[in-house]
Amino acid sequence: MRHYEMLVLLSAELEEPKEEIEKIEDVVRNLGGEAVKIDVWGRKRLAYPIQKKTEGIYALFDFSLEPAQTFELKRVLGLRGNIYRQMIILLDE
Repeated sequence: MRHYEMLVLLSAELEEPKEEIEKIEDVVRNLGGEAVKIDVWGRKRLAYPIQKKTEGIYALFDFSLEPAQTFELKRVLGLRGNIYRQMIILLDE
């Protein structure tokens, strides 16, 4: 397994972002990974509108996952309506 960092931009219309964050963590676990640390940055103004929205909730995930599963993770998160963007970065060992 490799160590990754993922920044997720969630909809600011969520009343309880913790539920959506737990669902993302479940997706990582279901793909055989392990979430090490989750840091919620909170509601921030976006640099440009996304889907006509000007605010979003940022969350940073540190997790371990097999490299082949990252494509499936991106695909599954892309299908969720409350997730505007996600970016996965491979961390150096």
